[in-house]
Amino acid sequence: MRDKKIATAERTKGSVPPEAGVPAEPSDEQIRLRAYFISERRRRFALLGDAESDWLEAKRQLLSESGPR
Repeated sequence: MRDKKIATAERTKGSVPPEAGVPAEPSDEQIRLRAYFISERRRRFALLGDAESDWLEAKRQLLSESGPR
């Protein structure tokens, strides 16, 4: 239970409240985790790419999920 509370606190830490009308910028930790899974998929299917492209794709995905800009 403690880990879940910590993860929730880290996820929301530093984000802008939704009522501000501005989508929250994803944290580095959120981007890092998404990039990890992107890289795992890329390696599994022998797709081209590198760590930088994984990071950028992860950030793009997270921003698109947070709503319109």
